[in-house]
Amino acid sequence: MKRTLQKSIMLLPLLILSVIIVSFLLLNTGCSNQKISVKESETGDSAVNGTATEEKTAGEEDSISEEVKEPSYKLLYQLAGNRVSEIVTAGTKCYLLNFSEFLDGGIINPDGSDNKILNLKEYPTGLVTSKELTNYYYIYSPNNPCSEVHGFIFFNWDIKGQIMVTADFGTNSSAEISTSPSDRYPGDILASAGNRYLAYPMTVQKESSINAGSSFLMEKFNPHLSDSNLVIRNTENDQEKTVLENNYNRQLFSSFSQFSVIDNYFYTIAIENDSFKFIRVSLDTGEIKDFSKVFTYFDWSKISWNDFFPPSNDLSLSSFSLSPDEERMVAYKNYYSATNVNTCSPEASHKLWIFNLEDGSTDFFEKQRGYVTDISWNPYGSQDFSLSINSHSGCYPEYIDARIDIIDKNGDSIETIVTEQKSKITNLEWSQDGKNIAYDVYATDFIGRLKLIDLEKDTINELINTQIIEKSINKNEPVLIMLIDWVKE
Repeated sequence: MKRTLQKSIMLLPLLILSVIIVSFLLLNTGCSNQKISVKESETGDSAVNGTATEEKTAGEEDSISEEVKEPSYKLLYQLAGNRVSEIVTAGTKCYLLNFSEFLDGGIINPDGSDNKILNLKEYPTGLVTSKELTNYYYIYSPNNPCSEVHGFIFFNWDIKGQIMVTADFGTNSSAEISTSPSDRYPGDILASAGNRYLAYPMTVQKESSINAGSSFLMEKFNPHLSDSNLVIRNTENDQEKTVLENNYNRQLFSSFSQFSVIDNYFYTIAIENDSFKFIRVSLDTGEIKDFSKVFTYFDWSKISWNDFFPPSNDLSLSSFSLSPDEERMVAYKNYYSATNVNTCSPEASHKLWIFNLEDGSTDFFEKQRGYVTDISWNPYGSQDFSLSINSHSGCYPEYIDARIDIIDKNGDSIETIVTEQKSKITNLEWSQDGKNIAYDVYATDFIGRLKLIDLEKDTINELINTQIIEKSINKNEPVLIMLIDWVKE
């Protein structure tokens, strides 16, 4: 990315923010209305928890067999390699944690049992995706996308030869998925319920590399580019529909890409002239409708897109999430302020918007503490959503305190349910029954942990950690866990 050391130092703020953005990418809400107390989760030698079993009488067994069995779920995750580096800025030695590579995936029961590693091919270039325990999908390249410059690892998102793959959860056997046209590559991927559909941007192949300046980074996170098509794939017949052509990009897919749980639709953002618009895509026909024709009570012309996607190079980009009942949409944008007091890890805040699609109103919350890394709605009733929030920017845990907040859909109540001192939380996902929230976290011991909050019992259990998976911890090049999703059995 940088040709000289001087250039590297000049672009350090860009580098630090790029690490934050990578954390966002690595990335992708009630039955229980009770509010649980603020809880400080202890990171240490806690044992991996299992579930208790009880003996049942014959009558109880008969009664259970007559009941409709609720679907069960597993947790899908992925491992990521990182590297610790240091730099002196404003006379202060600062430590950075740089993402370096995607590694294998994994699947585990929510009680911490039956952990299975998913062996991915060669060099994965993104996260695994799946919604059902039949098969999973990911993108890889036979070429190594990682390069080292002045002690920092840079990931070339435009590496040539990126291929989409489907693999079997049981056997790990995989097969390549043919995509078109040949001068483009899949820039990301998301699976719908039942893995019936895949959505992905097909991005123009570029000659981008670290020797070409910052383009390999900026183009990945630039919402103003028109370098991609949006493709919807029916996995049952392998038919592709190109629904947006040359007015789409990877950042818009990252900011808002969501399958409807009500009907066969996909939601995202499209480029329109020099601005943007929210759209709904029919998975059956490929028909596109603006939100103004779908959610008619809300005046979408009042959306100020410069608030979300400023025209300048702003790596702190917005994210959007539609509630499962499609009555609310939440948006957030992070902000950072560096001072002489917090040279190594600038203070962070965020703005939060709640768009009421029923009555057309907007609730706006400014200067909220910390920066948001993920959002998840309670699928059971759509009454609440949760946010994972970190106090300061960057990824080095010594400088960060993390928390999880639950917010009701109108923003009237905010409850902090988890705090993790000197730790970073990157991803969280609410269970389908609304009773649990899973999240990943790491602290100063650089052990990546996958945890589960039981909202009814007011407990937090650690399911698995990288010390168990990797057998050892390398604090200079730590491997961490990224939670991806709940997967239906």
